[in-house]
Amino acid sequence: MEKPTEWTSGTSRAIMAGLRERVRPVAIRRRDRVEEHVGRYWISWRSRNRNRVFAEIRALQGRVQVFILPGPRDLRDSAGLARRAPRTQGWGWFRSRIEVSSLEGVEPAAKLIVQSYEQVLARENGGRDPRIARRTQGL
Repeated sequence: MEKPTEWTSGTSRAIMAGLRERVRPVAIRRRDRVEEHVGRYWISWRSRNRNRVFAEIRALQGRVQVFILPGPRDLRDSAGLARRAPRTQGWGWFRSRIEVSSLEGVEPAAKLIVQSYEQVLARENGGRDPRIARRTQGL
């Protein structure tokens, strides 16, 4: 029987590095830059061009938590990672929470973070907020 991999601070760093290497090229292709602000308990990722945070990341014991803007129902989430974020998270801006507990979860988590980044771009370019669009469809 294989011994389970033990969680270390190196695991958190590896997950963060994996997320960075998948998200930053998306911004570069759009002539943007992901600015990283490191706080005591969290890291935020902000679009430099749009001056808007699109992800907040926390390294916790045994997992990395990522909070993103779109709600779980607004995401293309084939891995089923996204859960509803608490309303208190990020002053209510972040609507989804993702938990990454292994390197295998990096790729699907990065795809969700990219969707959050793209939502920031769409809103700034006249895109509609999916929450508002859904409310007005029935009228």
